[in-house]
Amino acid sequence: MQAVASREYKMMLQAAKFVGEEAQLREAAGGLWRDLAGIILPSVLAVSGTDDVERKRRKVCFLDTADHAMRGRDYVIRERIDLDDEERELTLKFRHQDRYISQDRDMQPAKGFSEDMKFEEDIKPRFQALYSFSSSVLLKPDTALGTLKDVHDLFPGLAKAVEDVPESAPLAIVGDFIGYERVIKGTTFQIGKDPEAFAECSLTLWYAEEQGEEPLVAEFSFKYKDEKEDYTAAQARRAHGAFLAMQDKLGDWIDGESMTKTAYVYAKAVG
Repeated sequence: MQAVASREYKMMLQAAKFVGEEAQLREAAGGLWRDLAGIILPSVLAVSGTDDVERKRRKVCFLDTADHAMRGRDYVIRERIDLDDEERELTLKFRHQDRYISQDRDMQPAKGFSEDMKFEEDIKPRFQALYSFSSSVLLKPDTALGTLKDVHDLFPGLAKAVEDVPESAPLAIVGDFIGYERVIKGTTFQIGKDPEAFAECSLTLWYAEEQGEEPLVAEFSFKYKDEKEDYTAAQARRAHGAFLAMQDKLGDWIDGESMTKTAYVYAKAVG
């Protein structure tokens, strides 16, 4: 059985809260962290950190066939390019509500690629769990991704899983959407004492332009990890309490109508 190596809790925020240049974004992120700390402190052991520990900037898009055959089979093909070091990463991900269905597949990358597989639990409001099995490979700048076979060559197990889809099916960027992603990390909160366990918070923003000032979507998440899935009930209760408190008390930070990042891209594709 695949161990759930991390549990990630996600909610969509009001993107308009983070409009502005770097100074405005820093102020807004700081306001979010401060409000968050006050809300979750009764549920957790401690809150620490700022919004300045780690920042990532990436270009992101999704690939699929014209009829979105991959999405229809619960797969996602995502490409990311780091805007600082130009590292190009392709991720194949399968999501399902049933853990045993999600883990029942071959996600091994092809020979010659480092193994980077993750089996995770994604949790959305109010408490809806999806199990995500993903595998990522680093690509050369000139690696072609023109047909589904190109992805089969990188993840050989995919061919059997979607054998009803022709491997010659062309791939295209979903909705012609290329987003510019900024990830801000830093704040953590403690959910376990013996053993110690900490949840790491992230704010993810997507823009239409690299130097954009008006994010299209905003997502807050926190996650905690254990490669052996050795989580305790106390850790889970604290994380659960914090997640519910955020939903009940973060107020106008939350966008209850916003779609997830993946859903946003596919919605643009169908107009």
